[in-house]
Amino acid sequence: MSATEAPRARVRRASSEATKFHMSSRAVDRSVEEYASWSDKKCVKHLAMVRWGSAETMPCPHCNTCTRHYFYETDLRWKCKHCGSKFSVTSQTVFASRKMPYRKLLAALHLWACGAAGQPALELRRMLQFKSYNTAFTLVSKLREGLIRGFNTGLISGVVEMDGAHASGRRASEKRGRPQNYRSPEEVQESEKQALLTTAARQKKRREEKAAALAAGGTVDPVTGQVFPETRRLVFTLRRRSGAKGQGAVITRVGVGLAESPDVVEALAATYVAIPESVLATDTGTAFSKLGKRFQLHLQVNHSETLSGPEGQHNNNAESFSARQDRSEKGVYLNIEPKYLHDYAVETAFREDNRRKAPGAQADLALHHALTVGESHFWRGYTHGKHRNYEMLATGNRDYPASGPPKGVPQMSVGVGRLPR
Repeated sequence: MSATEAPRARVRRASSEATKFHMSSRAVDRSVEEYASWSDKKCVKHLAMVRWGSAETMPCPHCNTCTRHYFYETDLRWKCKHCGSKFSVTSQTVFASRKMPYRKLLAALHLWACGAAGQPALELRRMLQFKSYNTAFTLVSKLREGLIRGFNTGLISGVVEMDGAHASGRRASEKRGRPQNYRSPEEVQESEKQALLTTAARQKKRREEKAAALAAGGTVDPVTGQVFPETRRLVFTLRRRSGAKGQGAVITRVGVGLAESPDVVEALAATYVAIPESVLATDTGTAFSKLGKRFQLHLQVNHSETLSGPEGQHNNNAESFSARQDRSEKGVYLNIEPKYLHDYAVETAFREDNRRKAPGAQADLALHHALTVGESHFWRGYTHGKHRNYEMLATGNRDYPASGPPKGVPQMSVGVGRLPR
């Protein structure tokens, strides 16, 4: 710095509402150590409170009789006063027929809730010493199923922001373990050939590559005409603004589509939004133009010029979800398969909506959904070869082959590359 230059002023960032929460005592409640000190009976009573709202009076899962049933402390189960059937706190839930101790189950769900962008099953296995990777993976997958069937449902209204972001299909497995600018000898040779082509020859080659990609199942962007890989998807989010200053969005719904097209966004809006009484806020993507005419008002912002319009138009809450989902995919789970992308997107939506709750409260809320949606449709029998054979898209389920090992074949004996996290 020269003698004539003024010293730089120190820039101080104002504390956001999120920072104030995370630095306060409200951001912590229970710990894994506390769960470890609980008796089996206390764990069961806690799960009963989460599931039924009472540890004394509950409905029988077999006949729905709601009363004070007989409780057997030796096997931690109830006997129905009406039909005589015995049931536990996990009967007819996604955790039905579980063999995991209650304390370990609660500790695992608490650690899952502590992750801001996600919690890998591999890391969860190491922390709690699960003997099998599949034990940790199916546990958190069943929790996501509870969120799909219990959380990502229902209509929202008010000012609804909508946006789509690219996900999956990034050829991550081909690039893993290589320097960022690495190119194979074949890629270098192909690049040199491309440099020698004329403009006409280069355009012809691109047309051929586009036709080949489409024949292989790729999709075309309706705006740019760009061809995406077969495994590329877009995660769409719909977020209702709270209306209170500094509170952001309060309710989130998500869906997955093959492209940002009118049929996809209209299907999502029809499923999750009370359209006649709502206001839509989006960017200037052409997919939203027709849909916006059905709302009371359509607010648009041109992101090529600004993040917020002259009259305050924005969809920054939807962009916030996309940023968290991007961190989840690239920084935590790393290789999300298109078939399960909807599951992970719903998890991100849950974390976004409950970002200002302590981990214990988040775990209880996620656990409530898992305990109240019935038995698992997707993961029951997963380790015995029963796999979901479709992916969940906004326009309807689409067939997708099972990617796990066949029945009776160990996971690591199959050349499927890197494990899901």
